Amino acid sequence: MTKEYFQKLWNLNYPETVPISHLFKQDYLDRWFRIHSLPESKRYADNEDDWKILLSRQNEIITDLFGFDTPILFVTGKYNWGTKRTIHITDEKDIFKSFSFTRLDSIELFKFDSEQYDEPDIYRPAFTMTVWKTNYHDNILREIATDKIRGFFVSFDKNIIVAPYDGGIDFMIKDSLTKEYYKNKYRQWLSEREDGL
Repeated sequence: MTKEYFQKLWNLNYPETVPISHLFKQDYLDRWFRIHSLPESKRYADNEDDWKILLSRQNEIITDLFGFDTPILFVTGKYNWGTKRTIHITDEKDIFKSFSFTRLDSIELFKFDSEQYDEPDIYRPAFTMTVWKTNYHDNILREIATDKIRGFFVSFDKNIIVAPYDGGIDFMIKDSLTKEYYKNKYRQWLSEREDGL
């Protein structure tokens, strides 16, 4: 897949946002929900029992949404705070060595949040094609769960974004009816907060 085709599909499916996962909730609140990866909303796994629960929950719900052996894309990126670094996160991390990434155009963060970002700040996204298989991406899920990397999985065919973070997973589902179905199915893993965070 070329970067031009990715951008075309992105604009068709998610015209109100850019491929930066923390923006999805504010841009598509009606299609968003979140689960927590550990009981009692514990944020980080600190023993092997926690890791078993975290990976089991994440693999179960992601497989339920994507299905088995589903072609998907993994999107990650690198923040550059006014610098001109040429090394990209996909070149730095060993877990990405088996994937072939395509770089997307840099995103000028100042245009999306002028209070948080300065004009030179950019985000340099990249994507790779892969297949969702249960436990196949556990190394990536672990790195995200410890906040060492950030990234998300997307299926344009199913119109679903799965965005793990250090504490749980954010989902953008194709419509509000389907979202409510999955929220109810996995209600024991939802936050007790009114805002769903």
